[in-house]
Amino acid sequence: MADASRAIGCDPSYVALPLLSALAAAIGNTRRIELKGGWCEPAIIWVAIVGESGTLKTPAFKLVVDPIRIRQGQSLKRHAEEMDQYEAEVLRYDKRLSEWKRKKDTSDDPPTKPKPPLAERFIVTDTTVEALAPILLPNPRGLLLARDELAGWVGSFDRYTAGRGGADAANWLSMHNGESVVVDRKSGQPRTIYVPRASVSVIGGIQPSILDQVMGREHRESGLLARLLLAMPPRRPKRWSEAEISPAMEAAIAAVFDRLYELHFDHTPDGDPRPVKVPLLPEGKAVWIEFYNDHAAEQVELTGDLSAAWSKLEGYAARLALVMHFVRWAANDPTLCDPDAVDDASIAAGVTLSRWFGHEARRVYGILAESDEERDERQLVELIRRKGGTVTPRDLMRASRRFASAADAEAALNELGKLGLGAWKIEPPGPQGGKPSRRFALADVDDSPPEDRSRGTPVDDTPGGEAENPVLSTVSSVNACGEDWGEL
Repeated sequence: MADASRAIGCDPSYVALPLLSALAAAIGNTRRIELKGGWCEPAIIWVAIVGESGTLKTPAFKLVVDPIRIRQGQSLKRHAEEMDQYEAEVLRYDKRLSEWKRKKDTSDDPPTKPKPPLAERFIVTDTTVEALAPILLPNPRGLLLARDELAGWVGSFDRYTAGRGGADAANWLSMHNGESVVVDRKSGQPRTIYVPRASVSVIGGIQPSILDQVMGREHRESGLLARLLLAMPPRRPKRWSEAEISPAMEAAIAAVFDRLYELHFDHTPDGDPRPVKVPLLPEGKAVWIEFYNDHAAEQVELTGDLSAAWSKLEGYAARLALVMHFVRWAANDPTLCDPDAVDDASIAAGVTLSRWFGHEARRVYGILAESDEERDERQLVELIRRKGGTVTPRDLMRASRRFASAADAEAALNELGKLGLGAWKIEPPGPQGGKPSRRFALADVDDSPPEDRSRGTPVDDTPGGEAENPVLSTVSSVNACGEDWGEL
């Protein structure tokens, strides 16, 4: 995973988060984690990378989605061949039917009309439930909705309801839980489609300002925002790297997906597919109970959007544990206790991820609630950090059109100083002499002389960065397909 992010030049979260959702879609409706009698959680994960344009969300998105798109392309190719055979069978059927009708003795049964083949689907970009329902019906495993920009997905909820949400929004909320969906269509056959377990995992990106716009009061109160696992990694400057995504790495990812897609359903007495319930081992149950009690105590202290997010993060801990359990299974992890029951290691991984997403929710929700002045201050701090943590007024003028003069830049830096976010530093002349320089340094930046600082690659220890990113460490800990997966 770290190698992939270095090759692309993006934060590891840009790769890890979509990967979690895509892996969940591969498991789909075949499995549900059973926490106790009557409480099961599906392998359905909705993630959104929050980032400005140009932060390399798209290349990371493409890396994760490509194995599923390749599988989808192969399936549609087979379907096209089956359709050719079907059309030939229809011609033969029409001929036999005409002959049967011309016969004087029609006591024989008429010929059986061939049924059209159904396309096996894995990934979609359609966002309306009316378009999804006929695809979900013959694909009980479920689907992955992959949208480079999620604003179009949320916007489709309001397409016919003047911004009031409506049936599509309600159906999506049901699909997050893998519940049944009934869709009445204005055209097409059948007019009414019933999907007993509609499972759709979601991945995509969105810009912070657009996230704030599309997640209005309706979608906050309904819990749609709370259902999205969000991450907003700090913006980092682009730097050229010779690192590449190796064929071995791509093969390792594809191998894990292939094995997950081999998971089969249980069946009802009538032969209908249903999920296999995966219980907790006693050790896993103990870790789950500890998390559940601690998490519930935290939620009591929260209100509004964060309280709603915490209510969903509870179930997400179990969902993420389910995904990690079957990724370990697909990777032939020798430490896996029982493929048919979730152990403490998988539960601990799910809990760690859930807590990290809670931390990110605090950050992102805080950003959405910023005033214009607070947003300007944050963006200025982020700009200075990308510049190494220290700047001169002229550095700011060159980096941002916000500052028309050195005086404007100096005034903005003085305001940061009043807030305790940094201070002016006097740097002595260099070996060639000259005047001392005056630079503004963020409060958390090493102010030792540049030649005394580490020459190594800086590690981003801000929230969302690599230093405290358990999404990266948890996913990377899975030993899939030999040594290769450990390199991801």
